[in-house]
Amino acid sequence: MRGISSILILFIFVFSMTACKSEETIKEEYKDNSPFFTTEYGEMFGKDGKIGIIGPKTVTENGQKWMWNFWGTGDISYKEWEVKAFKQGETEAVNPITFKDERLIPRDDVIYGHARSSVLFPSSGLWKLQVFIEGKLFDELIVDITQQ
Repeated sequence: MRGISSILILFIFVFSMTACKSEETIKEEYKDNSPFFTTEYGEMFGKDGKIGIIGPKTVTENGQKWMWNFWGTGDISYKEWEVKAFKQGETEAVNPITFKDERLIPRDDVIYGHARSSVLFPSSGLWKLQVFIEGKLFDELIVDITQQ
């Protein structure tokens, strides 16, 4: 009986440590990693050399226009794309895109995907944006959104 109690206590300890670690990981993961940077096309936020978004991080109740730019290789050109957004502390994804160009258009020999969109978020906060091209995860970034 004493052995079962010890195993139970050990199990509870390991479970609680795992839960704490998961919470720390979530908090750590949701730090804005989308700084502003300047390119020949203007000021953008995102990940320089991967995803650049022209537009503000403040979104009005009517939405906001964002111009998406994707660096990479020619195999992303003319492909369909989508975005899933997860608010910090929540597990259900939302689609923040209310309008978009369905296919990515190349801009030059470096930006192989470019698209217009309108976005709207349900609330302010830190949002993880997962970008998919042809159903495959291209990249993700954390954006601190102010919803007005």
